Amino acid sequence: MTSNLLEVKNTLHQVLRRVDANGDGYIDKDELFFVLDRVGTFKKTKWSNLRETVDKLLAGLDTNSDGFVDIQEFLDWVLLDKTKACPTTSSLQIKHVFLSAEDEARMERIALFELEAKENNEILLRAGLGELMDPKRLLLSVGSSSTQAYDAKGLTVSVPTGTKVASDRALRELVEAITRVGESYEQILLINSIGYFLQPDDPVLLELSELARRRPDSAAERFDAMLRKAFPAASTRVYNRAKDPNTKRYKFPQLFNDFSLSLTKGCGLPIGALDFHPDIIVDWGGTSYKVFMNGKRIGTEVMDANAFLCEGGTLHRDRLPDAIKEIESSVAALLERENAPVASQKVLIAQTGKARELALNNTERQRQLACDI
Repeated sequence: MTSNLLEVKNTLHQVLRRVDANGDGYIDKDELFFVLDRVGTFKKTKWSNLRETVDKLLAGLDTNSDGFVDIQEFLDWVLLDKTKACPTTSSLQIKHVFLSAEDEARMERIALFELEAKENNEILLRAGLGELMDPKRLLLSVGSSSTQAYDAKGLTVSVPTGTKVASDRALRELVEAITRVGESYEQILLINSIGYFLQPDDPVLLELSELARRRPDSAAERFDAMLRKAFPAASTRVYNRAKDPNTKRYKFPQLFNDFSLSLTKGCGLPIGALDFHPDIIVDWGGTSYKVFMNGKRIGTEVMDANAFLCEGGTLHRDRLPDAIKEIESSVAALLERENAPVASQKVLIAQTGKARELALNNTERQRQLACDI
């Protein structure tokens, strides 16, 4: 490690000990700004306008979107010396794919009902919701920009609407896809980002209608109106995802349905990656990418694909090789840090986010044009 990096490391440790008062290993946005503002060496080498960049950094390193950054992950990001690995990156085998919304939904379902079935079953039982495999329950994972629907019999649907992206058309498509199955659900449970609308002093479950009353013109109101009309007899509730302000942890244990759980184990990979058998998997979202080896995350790097690849609402494919080259260099550096071999390692870069939407939408338009001809 260079003397400059050692200086940064020592300064960071001193500042972080003061910032993380409760010693839980997490810092929030204000604390992150304080750290970066105090570390003069880091500020000079990395930032031109600190305040304008903290939001982007937080979005990149806040891998579960809860508003907090893992301190160790932050340190790893700061201290990773990618330049040392540049000469060896050519020995890595790289494959890049855009994961479709259907790919993500399939992987989420595998994580929910298979990989983490035991833990999820216990969470539901403790919440008084019954067994995970109850055929009369519909699960809606409402994220910020997309929503996935699952049931115990195999239903898997994904539509582009959520807490931040409003689309009545997508909501109607969701309900139509669910009702076509013909199941009579007694219980509808909304999980994921919509649970952030609840407060720490709320119970583990809150009626969606009550949340809609509290939050007019929100996703809660939109989902409530659509679901009450389609499933009037079902009990429809939201699972609390609020954080305890003292511990900075979820007040209640959360269901495990992150698609990256399946991705990192090679479960449910898209057809284009089935014959690749990767050793390393890179989960690249909007503002950052996570690097996994043997199912374990070994690093997170900030790279804003939305800004770099999607400028002007267009996917700039000509910029993709440069981005992949940078990822390749980071992966090689992480492997060296882990004392793992670099030569001939297969790296799958699975991309989601806005770049994925632009890429797949353009493919669909081309397909339609071909059909018209």
